[in-house]
Amino acid sequence: MNRYVTQSRWPVLSPHLDELLDLPPEARAARLAQLREQDATLADDLQELLARQQQMDAAAFLDKPALMATAPRLEAGQVVGAYTLVRELGQGGMGTVWLARRTDGRFDGEVAIKFLIAGLPALPGLQGGRFAREGQILARLAHPHIARLMDAGLSADSQPYLVLEYVDGMPITSYCDARGLDARQRITLFLDVLAAVAHAHARLILHRDLKPSNILVTEAGEVKLLDFGIAKLLDDATGSGEATELTRQAGHAYTLNYAAPEQVQRQEVTTATDVYALGVLLYLLLGGRHPTEPDTQSDLDRLRAIVEQEPRRLSDAAPALRGDLDTILAKALRKAPAQRYANAEQLADDLRRWLAFEPISARPDSALYVLGRFARRHRLAVGIGGLGLAALVALTGLSMAEAWRADRAEQQALARRQQADDLLSYMLGDFADKLRPVGRLELLDSVGSKSLDYLTRYEGEGSKDAGARLQRAKALTVIGEVRVSKRELDAAVAPLQAAVKILAADPTGDSALTPAWRKAQGAAEFWLGHVAYTQRRFGAARASMAAYLERCEQWLASDPKDPEALVELSYANNSLGSALLGTGELAEAEKRFRASMELKQRALAAQPKDNTLRADLADAMSWLGTVLAQRGQYAQVREVLGEARALIEQVRADAPKDALWASREALVRLYLGDALRHLGAQAEARAELARAEALAHELLLHDPGNSQWNSSLIATELSEAELSPPPLPRLRELLARVDALDAAEQASNPSAALRRLPYRSRLAQLMLPHMSPAEALAVLQPLQGRLAEALEKRSEDLALRTALARTQLSTAHALKVTGKAEEARAQCRTVDHMLAQMPQLLHVHAEVTQAWEEAQGCIKSI
Repeated sequence: MNRYVTQSRWPVLSPHLDELLDLPPEARAARLAQLREQDATLADDLQELLARQQQMDAAAFLDKPALMATAPRLEAGQVVGAYTLVRELGQGGMGTVWLARRTDGRFDGEVAIKFLIAGLPALPGLQGGRFAREGQILARLAHPHIARLMDAGLSADSQPYLVLEYVDGMPITSYCDARGLDARQRITLFLDVLAAVAHAHARLILHRDLKPSNILVTEAGEVKLLDFGIAKLLDDATGSGEATELTRQAGHAYTLNYAAPEQVQRQEVTTATDVYALGVLLYLLLGGRHPTEPDTQSDLDRLRAIVEQEPRRLSDAAPALRGDLDTILAKALRKAPAQRYANAEQLADDLRRWLAFEPISARPDSALYVLGRFARRHRLAVGIGGLGLAALVALTGLSMAEAWRADRAEQQALARRQQADDLLSYMLGDFADKLRPVGRLELLDSVGSKSLDYLTRYEGEGSKDAGARLQRAKALTVIGEVRVSKRELDAAVAPLQAAVKILAADPTGDSALTPAWRKAQGAAEFWLGHVAYTQRRFGAARASMAAYLERCEQWLASDPKDPEALVELSYANNSLGSALLGTGELAEAEKRFRASMELKQRALAAQPKDNTLRADLADAMSWLGTVLAQRGQYAQVREVLGEARALIEQVRADAPKDALWASREALVRLYLGDALRHLGAQAEARAELARAEALAHELLLHDPGNSQWNSSLIATELSEAELSPPPLPRLRELLARVDALDAAEQASNPSAALRRLPYRSRLAQLMLPHMSPAEALAVLQPLQGRLAEALEKRSEDLALRTALARTQLSTAHALKVTGKAEEARAQCRTVDHMLAQMPQLLHVHAEVTQAWEEAQGCIKSI
């Protein structure tokens, strides 16, 4: 018999089971026989549950995990491999743990050796080092908060063991209680636990038995997670596709107080299973008791509670924690795995938001809720603003009620107008700025739309009032910005163009409005330029970015002491430089990047600890490095990007989990690796590219669908392939990933496929040595057609032009080998003609110059 009780079955079984358990043991058989006559299936289920109850009572089920077996006979002084046992540290369901010392002379240190259950050696596949190899797989869990797995093997009597880092600490619950930590301190410590679990989840490894005794904290306050991956090791120990009874038990090994419903019901376990146990543990840390106690006394009641009973709200145990923590714990402890946080990182993200008084993801983003969290973070400012808002509401109601009193109505209308203007300025200014970093696009869009609706109703679209025009333009810019962020590029153009038009004429009669006006003008122009740049329309991008730069210069001139204006001008220089670089205007682009760097250095002199400024300075340096690389000045690239790398490393040391800065470091290392490759420093290049690839992989673990990071990873692997050419299958795999990325972005960002066309050209160059001339032409000619078609639409795109030239030269070579000399010569003449139209780049741009010289040589040699 092998039945598992489901939630839907409990209501039928529960009353009969309670009745049987209340009967003396000798009377149960008779009652069970009566029930069998009525319903044989019901009786079978009840009989199995009674048997389980007896087994649990006999084994002291609540005191240890479900999987139990005879521990090996061991004694102090016994030698196991390279280790000598010192003393027993403890016993559990997975085996016995001993303190040991390494005594083979390689190092002198203490370790913990876990001897696994005695039945394990009988498993097929363990002989011949299989177990040791699985131990090596688990050793990949390299994290400061996971006790390191150092070794694995079989003892002389074929007893399997694992050698782990020895941790001298106490369970996390005891540590927190002993030191009287408050809720925020406990959550901060718990985030270290989540970091360790997230590290393993990212590698598709589950713990399955998270509990205080497996989470120790040292005297120094360092968290160490034990026994991670051992259940996976047992699950994977068999070499065949069929699991033995032992591996089935190991896969469902758990401690009842921390078990998830799917574990009790013997269903599939996932990362959400660990989240449930983490939720129970966090509830204990904050509430001081189990979320389903004290309603559950017997073991069977606890099993039933796991499946049926909704956990108490945390605030029932700790009323002071009412609010978001209730919501976070409720989501972590949902019965259905799909309704929980998917993994430890998502739970950690919401806890970090709670600590920072930011909106959490586990509840709808209502405007009232987000404003409430904003108020928690900025109590004083919002307290003052709240008084003003309350006054606005009160005055609005009063003015409507007493509108007939003309003398007072005029005063109230003026007050209402001033307060409404203040509220609009706040919503479109400071409040909108706070929403951007946390990605609250829907609320940001609502802010813009509601503000625009208000202005239309109360001011009219053609208002001549400068303040109203400014607010309308800012609302339209916010709407356009949100659409850009959602990849709705075409839809963003209209509101942005409307904002530019509204702000075209300078404000009159109010000089105090000038700085805000210039800032708004620059913002609208920037987003218009950003749309054009993303769509590879570099001419339009250059025009908008030049206007953006001009507005920022005027803004700084109107208020020379404004640090925000200084920083914005640095961004404007960088943005214009990137547009100029796209069209090959290298000298002017370099000028803009150097200006951006100088302005950021001025700003940093006043704010030396501003990490955002330091990271932005490193970004400007990487752009300058790109200009120098296109000129072939690789020694200078090495110097500039070396400084940028050092700068971004300093920034990341302060905020190692910041994804934006990690992606910037990856790009700096990619560009530096390319420069080192051209300089012939192969070993250094390989190291930089390997680190860039590792960073890209780390980023994609948290956001696998991020197209920008996927594209960066492909670019990095492509540079590595150019450094050390791989076999043809590896190149085809890279090409398939480019295809997949283009297909995924076809609807949301079709211009991205144009940006990756040069990748295809570089891949084709790498594949040609593996192909016959006929195979090469089958690859090159369709690619040449795609590049030519793209260049017709984006004639200013220098990257497309150089990629087409390179592809045509390769086509010419293949045609020449096959005896088609005239066709080959025609290809070379086309390249010569195309590149001759860019005289400003000949002998300036390294790749353009090289392609032109090859075309000249091709014409003469055929």
